[in-house]
Amino acid sequence: MARSFGRMTRPLGLGLAVTLGTSLSLGVAATQASADTTVKSGSATTAAAQRVKVYELLTKDGGYFYTISESEKNNAVTKLGWTVTETPLYYLSAKPFNGGKPLYRLRWLKKASYIVTGSVVEREKLMSSGSFRYEGVLGYAPGSAEAGGDVKVFRLSSNGRWRLAVEAHKNRILVNEPGWELNGPLLFQFKQAS
Repeated sequence: MARSFGRMTRPLGLGLAVTLGTSLSLGVAATQASADTTVKSGSATTAAAQRVKVYELLTKDGGYFYTISESEKNNAVTKLGWTVTETPLYYLSAKPFNGGKPLYRLRWLKKASYIVTGSVVEREKLMSSGSFRYEGVLGYAPGSAEAGGDVKVFRLSSNGRWRLAVEAHKNRILVNEPGWELNGPLLFQFKQAS
């Protein structure tokens, strides 16, 4: 089944994924503009009030997808048939805060597989390769323990799949799931919702 978006025709599942990504990007962009104004005026938004759960979903292509949006997660499950994993991930901020860094989500165009990066340079390099589409800011992570980060998060990769994992889970993946490689630390997450 195909669905038309302007002049392009895309498979329905891909169209929904694009729609989901666009919805998140637009919502975060508006939130970011509002928060940037607040930070510039001297009364920085506190991260505690903005913390939201990070969800990891397994796509039908075997890729991993990350979101902090409850509605995006629910749509991916009900409309795309993706499954929520039991990977132990914690909380990010939905809005910018002092000491926070944006995490960028990109989709690999060969299949439903997503990569998260905190690096603008890496994001731009991936986009210019023509193999990835930028979907927006996933959320804002503490850039350090001093910025409120309780849990260090790492990125792993395996043959066109990327995962996020806290240290203990990262170690289990590397020992028990052959083929995964450690890309390195990403940033931090909050362990508590507030």
